[in-house]
Amino acid sequence: MASPPTVPSAARELDALLAAARSGRPRSVYLFAGESFHTRTAAHALLDALVPQARRAFNFETYEGRTTPIATVLDSVRTPGFFPGPKVVWVRESPMFLSGEKRSELTKALLAAWGDGREPEAAEKLLALLALAGWTQEQLVETRWATATKTRVREVFGEDLDAAALVQLDGVTRACLARGLTVSAYRDDSGMVVDFLGAGLPAHAVLLFTASAVDARKRLVKRLREVGAVVDFTVARERSGAITRETIDDLIQRGLREHGKQLRAEARDLIVRRAGTDPALLAVELEKLCLYVGDQPAITADDVRAVVRDLAESWIFDFTSAFATRQLGQALPLLRGLFAQGELPLRLLAMIAREVRLLLIARECLDGTLRGTWRANLPFNTFQSRVLPELDGETLAAFGKAHPFVLYRRFQDAAPVTARALRSAVVKLSDLDVRLKSSGGDPEILLEAFVIDWCRSEG
Repeated sequence: MASPPTVPSAARELDALLAAARSGRPRSVYLFAGESFHTRTAAHALLDALVPQARRAFNFETYEGRTTPIATVLDSVRTPGFFPGPKVVWVRESPMFLSGEKRSELTKALLAAWGDGREPEAAEKLLALLALAGWTQEQLVETRWATATKTRVREVFGEDLDAAALVQLDGVTRACLARGLTVSAYRDDSGMVVDFLGAGLPAHAVLLFTASAVDARKRLVKRLREVGAVVDFTVARERSGAITRETIDDLIQRGLREHGKQLRAEARDLIVRRAGTDPALLAVELEKLCLYVGDQPAITADDVRAVVRDLAESWIFDFTSAFATRQLGQALPLLRGLFAQGELPLRLLAMIAREVRLLLIARECLDGTLRGTWRANLPFNTFQSRVLPELDGETLAAFGKAHPFVLYRRFQDAAPVTARALRSAVVKLSDLDVRLKSSGGDPEILLEAFVIDWCRSEG
């Protein structure tokens, strides 16, 4: 949605809506959009304000918007609850709010959910994208994303995706099939809802929508703003994808206020550095931190180091750097640390495969286009002015349009390694991928063995 408010301001807007609901003045329809962590919390807060727990079996219904026909939802809205008072109908993740322009955002959220271990959420987002693209269940079953054509990838996700992302998508597909989740036929029934809202909701009903991605230009969203309330919980992010300092501070303050804790300045700075991209995971880490310190009133930096995971993935970048330079003494402890903090072996395998692939591209350039141009002690300024212009657009695109200094370091790392050794690593990684996906051994041990073999190999 264009120019979203910050999450703190959205929270203030929600507080006002909740106060009105508690005083008997609820809106007839609500749309909470953005991060599922925030929309889910807001939805439960609204439900608490409107329907006592003892009445929810008869005055509350919830539907999965991706699979439930909108006619079924509207019939539920028309039917009064058994007890006096409002009846709340909650529709989660309806594709009515999506459009082709939002596919990129939904794809990023899908990959983030999968990378963070939120398998059901990732599966739902993939199925929503497939339904939006008009795919059938048979197409999903037959498709292996790692080998799919660019045309088919763009058809669903609206853009090209790198090899690591495609490997993750194959994992999400397996999760969908294992859970028996299917692709539903997509129909944009938003016009039906607009007409329903125009006629006015029954006095007893409150209709609630939550959606992770919303196109504010759709007529349905504009109509919801006119007759109800739309609150955008989209998290402001830096260009890197990390959540902003303002959002982090808001999450920290909420956690501290709830548990009656104080936070030392150094501890706060450490949390900010470890915050990462997912506010839900950060909230869980803050909850864990407050419980860890017990009756201790102030939280220290040592407490943060002992409990809070590094969600910013600086460990991952440290690991890939040590891996690329074959520093076994650094790479192996970092790999084990990543396992300890819950990183999935398949995700790490994808990152290692990407690293090897980029090293191979750099090595082939050194053996081809840049033969005789590169030398071991080449200064960065010389690389930027003389070497970089020798690389064509296709090669630069293969590197992912990386910053010149990142490319410079990539060539430095590739220079001591032969193309033969890198091709051999690619083959071994492919074999390892099959073993991990077929449960042929302990994934962590298999990955460790590969890293040890790579770091100790010659050439």
